[in-house]
Formats: sequence, structure tokens, C-alpha cells
Amino acid sequence: MTEHSRTLRAGRSRRSGRRGLTRRGVVRLAAVFAASAAVVAGATACNVQPGAAAFIGGDRITQAQVDDVFQSIIDAPNYRGIQQEQDASRQQAAYANLRTSAAGELIMHELTQRVAADQHIEIPPADYAGLARQTGLPEDNKYVRLEAENQAAINTLRNAAWNTAPDDKSVRAVYDSLAQDAAGNGLGLKPYEQIAPEIKKTPKVGQTAALRGTFEAAIKKYHLDVSPRYGQLEYPITALTLPTPDGKSLTGSIPLQLGEGSPNVVHVVSTKTTAG
Repeated sequence: MTEHSRTLRAGRSRRSGRRGLTRRGVVRLAAVFAASAAVVAGATACNVQPGAAAFIGGDRITQAQVDDVFQSIIDAPNYRGIQQEQDASRQQAAYANLRTSAAGELIMHELTQRVAADQHIEIPPADYAGLARQTGLPEDNKYVRLEAENQAAINTLRNAAWNTAPDDKSVRAVYDSLAQDAAGNGLGLKPYEQIAPEIKKTPKVGQTAALRGTFEAAIKKYHLDVSPRYGQLEYPITALTLPTPDGKSLTGSIPLQLGEGSPNVVHVVSTKTTAG
């Protein structure tokens, strides 16, 4: 399964703290996108011009691009119910999560492509059909295209990363996300002290931690800067899956914070817009 298809079972938005909407399709919608680009407290300082969602390497990702991806989601047949939600606060929370997720996908897409080019790594074709089945969105949906390509890039770059021992912070992040997934499915999880050694020696965890370091270096290199509108944007990278008694699985991830968040960052920005 792809990184963010795991959020199909998630029921809580990290931004709003609310449960998913009640209609089946809307629950599914909020679940898919709530964790794909998480917002935490605070805001990145950003030299953002009107209409800009982010800058990377002097290029601009526009709010219009974000809106385009967002609209492609809520217009999809399986997810039109969100527009009919009667609870305005829940609808607005879902909309905010979707826009944030759309921004995260666009930013991550640009970042992964730059890292792959820097490392002279060729990314294989993305599995659009697989992600379409998992999300219930059309195969040609703009979100599906972005996320499937992001996952193809992440998987390829991770396989090329060194398997180094993850630090305690990364191990804790994996455990905490496993615990959150377990709680959302009504399951328990062994204490951290019992599971941490197994997490630490799992090769994929070490490679994911190393890949996050690569992405963090690229974020600094390309001066990635995110609009304060999106707060501190996090993109979770799946590092571990554990089987459950019912034949499903729990997912542990390591978050990547997108954007520098420095109040002293000053950018010389071109008018070039990234492809979207």
C-alpha cells in the first residue's frame, strides 16, 4: 500500500481534532487526506507573495494550483457528499484539511523530483490505478497523479538510502503513529519500551530516517518556504507496517517538516511557476 492510503482508516484530523464526517464517502474522504499533510502549531515565516502557496528554489507553487487539486477532490463522484454536509464547521474543517493536503502534495512532488535529479536516480512509472482503487478517486484525478508519483519517488529514493540506525526521535515518531493508528482501530499496542528495539532494527525504518535527512538537506538547499496559511506543514513518510489480528495492518511513519520556518529567511523569488 502507498504511504497515504494507510490513512483510509484514520478518523481524526490532526488539524481540527474532529472526527470524520458522518456520511460514508465523506468519512473516507476526510480520513484519506487528514494525515497526508499534517499541520502542527505555529507558522513558517515566509516571503510569500499574494497568490503563492510556497516557494522552492526560487520557483513558485501558486494557490491556484492548490485550489485546482482541491477542487478535483471534492468534485469526484465518491466525494461530492462533502459539499452537502449540513454541519458548516465540519465542512470547513474538511475543506481546510483537503487544501492543506493538496499543498503538501504539490510541494512534496517538486521536492522529490529535485532530489531524484540531484542523485541521478530515475523514478519508475507510478501506480495510478492502485492509488485510485485505494482512495476511490478517478485514476486521472490530480491528487491521485501527484500522490502516486510522490510514492514512486519516495520508494525509489528510500531504496537507494543507507540503512543507518535511526535516532530515538525517529523511533518514537514511528511508535506514536503506530499507537495512533491502533487507537483509531480500537486496538492496543505494547509499551514503547517493548517495541522500540524492534522498530530500531527494522531496515526500512533506518532507510526512512536517512531519507528524511536527505529531504531536510534539500529543503535547506532549495530554500523551501511555505505560506503561513498552512502552518508548519508535515508530510508523513511510512517507515513500518505491522499486521493486525483481522488481517489489516498498522502504519508507523516519520514526519518530514516542509519549509524552513526561519524568520530570517529572505528569498529572491522568480516569477516562474512550477508545473501543476
